[in-house]
Amino acid sequence: MILKDKIFISTVNTNKSAEIKRVFEPLGATIVDFPMIEIVGAELAAVRGAISRNEDFDWIIFTSTNGASYFYTFLQEITGQRNLSKFTKIAVIGQSTEKVVKKLDRTPDFVGSGNTAEELVNELIEKELVSGLNILLPLGNLAPDLAQKRLTKISEVTRIDVYKTIRSRHVDHTKIEMITNSQYDLILFTSPSGVENFLVTMGKENISPDFRIASIGQVTTQAVEKIGLKSLITSENSTYEGLSEEIVKYYKSIV
Repeated sequence: MILKDKIFISTVNTNKSAEIKRVFEPLGATIVDFPMIEIVGAELAAVRGAISRNEDFDWIIFTSTNGASYFYTFLQEITGQRNLSKFTKIAVIGQSTEKVVKKLDRTPDFVGSGNTAEELVNELIEKELVSGLNILLPLGNLAPDLAQKRLTKISEVTRIDVYKTIRSRHVDHTKIEMITNSQYDLILFTSPSGVENFLVTMGKENISPDFRIASIGQVTTQAVEKIGLKSLITSENSTYEGLSEEIVKYYKSIV
């Protein structure tokens, strides 16, 4: 196995730990958890209005697994219903979010082929599926508003932040020592917020340009560069499988 004996520091939140290990451990890698973020639900009052009138929306667009999971949790808590009306169409980004929606409700009406919210919205617009309609966007507090602005030009759009991304409140100093002593092969970043929190957690004095980093997406790589570091590997496919494929390619290229 090409990743045998490799040690990867994972910065994903605790809830995603098992998922990333399922991808990397069969390839021989050891995943060491060093979560940089925590995902928490929004305040109930902030989402009650939109979710209580969910049947008023023609489309609900999910751009992440977290957005879908927290939305359905609030849906049942606020309305007592587990499923959306059959008259409300559902769009999702990618297979991971599709799986969540299928498990919690039903098969989505549209699955985007891209990796970003903007690509999903562009596909919906190009296929003329969302013009002049009432649309709900359940997002996280750090999600950019590019997709929202694009849709607002042609439809009535409501955004609700169903979850919040915060810096991990627990700091494991043994992991900091592993990194500063170079007792690892790669640090895995999957979001800009994870990178920013890494800088705070490590402390600027412990940041070294020699850190070996792999990241998901150009936006995350740009965040890495912003703190003075460099990603050896960037996966354009924003899944753990996509990241693992790029890492395998990298190690094969340097053998």
